[in-house]
Amino acid sequence: MTPLLSVRDLVKTFDVKGKGDGVRAVSHVSLDVAPGQTLGIVGESGSGKSTLGRLMLRLLEPTSGNIAFDGISLTDLNVKDLRRKRRDMQMIFQDPLASLDPRMSVRNLIGEPLIIHGLGTKQEQSDKVKDMIERVGLSKDALDRFPHEFSGGQRQRISIARAMITLPKLIVADEPVSSLDVSIQSQILNLMLDLRRDLNLTYVFISHDLAVVQHIADTVAVMYLGEIVEMASATEIFTNPKHPYTRALISAIPQVDVSQRRERIVLGGDIPSPQQPPTGCHFHPRCPVAMPICSQITPASLTLQTLDKSADAHTVSCHLYTEGSES
Repeated sequence: MTPLLSVRDLVKTFDVKGKGDGVRAVSHVSLDVAPGQTLGIVGESGSGKSTLGRLMLRLLEPTSGNIAFDGISLTDLNVKDLRRKRRDMQMIFQDPLASLDPRMSVRNLIGEPLIIHGLGTKQEQSDKVKDMIERVGLSKDALDRFPHEFSGGQRQRISIARAMITLPKLIVADEPVSSLDVSIQSQILNLMLDLRRDLNLTYVFISHDLAVVQHIADTVAVMYLGEIVEMASATEIFTNPKHPYTRALISAIPQVDVSQRRERIVLGGDIPSPQQPPTGCHFHPRCPVAMPICSQITPASLTLQTLDKSADAHTVSCHLYTEGSES
């Protein structure tokens, strides 16, 4: 299947005063997202998840690499052509209150993308706005109110309606439920799943919460200090994790059933600063199974055998695995 989104060797370096080489936030990332699928991107704060999500839509300009969307290289588009393409790719942000203009009514907030892209007559635009507000679980009475009059969950529904109104092909959702109560999180996740099915959407879902990603993702990419250290189907990641970092993240997922609780892997220290990344494998200072080679040589990305022979490839960057053998 031809991917809807294809990222190749993507690098983003931010210039920092006094730092000649700058800070590399994303380092040589390559991945594909198939139409109708959800890619979950997970990792601790500072791993580069949000930067990668913004690069995918060219909200940030990459330092190098290529981003192809629907067969077209986004990195080669000029400003005018890129703006035209944005109707097909939208973003949902973590904080809905910050992403919604407080001076605009909900009607105008949701309808603005239709006006910007010249989609339909005024009456058609009005009808689409009314239909979309009901699709996301709010009544038409909400259309003439303002963002501050709603709860956090309701504001996120408005943000989702705004992102969906142009019927895009791709949605990048950056921590869309992390600021919400747990009960509201499940409602928003179920809403996103329903919209994916009904509107044939493709998601890139960014989160530090693996329990949330497990609920929504088809494929999972695990990021650490700007690099993807493991990537596989969601089933493979959660049943057969390979990288020590992935295992530590999964061990922290709360378990209701005492008999199924995992042994908790506690990582020492915090994620290192990207200004001074460790040599070799960036994870080695915190890794519970680090070997001497880990501090000296950067591990290559290896493809391992999956438990499900029909599943997509399981890739991992770790010295525990050499020439496809497993540890």
